[in-house]
Amino acid sequence: MLRHVCQAISVASHVQAEAARAAVANAGAPMLERLAAALGGAQHAPRPHGTRRVIVVAAGDHGIGDPGVSLGPEHPTVIAAQQIASGIAALAHLARSAHTPIVIVDAGAREPSHMPAVAIALGRGPTRDLLHEPAMTVVDATLGLEAGIALAMSLAEGEPLALLALGALGLGAEVASAALVGALTGRVPEGLNDPHAELAAHRGAAGPMLSALEVLARYGGAETAVLAGLILGAASINVPVILDSYATGAAALVAAAFAPPVTGYLIAAHRGSFTMPAILAHLRLEPIFEVGLGHGEGSGAAMVLPLVDQVVALAAS
Repeated sequence: MLRHVCQAISVASHVQAEAARAAVANAGAPMLERLAAALGGAQHAPRPHGTRRVIVVAAGDHGIGDPGVSLGPEHPTVIAAQQIASGIAALAHLARSAHTPIVIVDAGAREPSHMPAVAIALGRGPTRDLLHEPAMTVVDATLGLEAGIALAMSLAEGEPLALLALGALGLGAEVASAALVGALTGRVPEGLNDPHAELAAHRGAAGPMLSALEVLARYGGAETAVLAGLILGAASINVPVILDSYATGAAALVAAAFAPPVTGYLIAAHRGSFTMPAILAHLRLEPIFEVGLGHGEGSGAAMVLPLVDQVVALAAS
């Protein structure tokens, strides 16, 4: 499945990107032009569409962030997921304003029994401590990727899917992102200011040459695998994907390692924080907003949706 999907990803259309950009050029808004070009190129359409879209938030806890005791319903990942599901989180308010549904995925939460009832269970549990052993087996990583691909295809059933916006929850994701950046770019990002992340990034950068799947298994998270599969699946059916901060960025980095053309289907919502600037530089993505927005749970990506509506309206006029 993974090989088939990667082979199905074509290069985003530069011709359609330019046509989409030109369709909104009269507005005199460079930000909207960039967004229109990204949407048009990914959708392979001169007039971008954005009616049906979905926000997917994947939760996965990393062994490096394990508190060592069971926190039950007080686990930070559970609390954040419950707030989104109950509608009180900032992301929930933004999603309602943008008339966009949220899909919560339990890719590997530490306390699955306390996750919201609406969460879709796709993972095989939290990962192990990447500083002491591989975070996942290759089998776990493969199953996570395939689950993400299957989710993308499921979300695209029926009415055509215009785009996906991504968010992520989970303890330890910052360390995993640093390790993945090190392993996949060969460089240690600047300004980490976290000893575990610094160590993980150096190990990734200095480690042996590994395949994309081996890197994901060695350093990634359960949510990284599901989100990377979701990105690959979306790109294979010409659906653009809006990234939030470093956890979704790390998944995009992994997806691009499997299929380089996937970068043409990625839209960076904002500059982000921590490892996100290094990820954007490697993927050669220019963010819609230069400032960092939100905490990576999807609110930053959701803030782009009203701009998508403006692009669609201008292109149709």
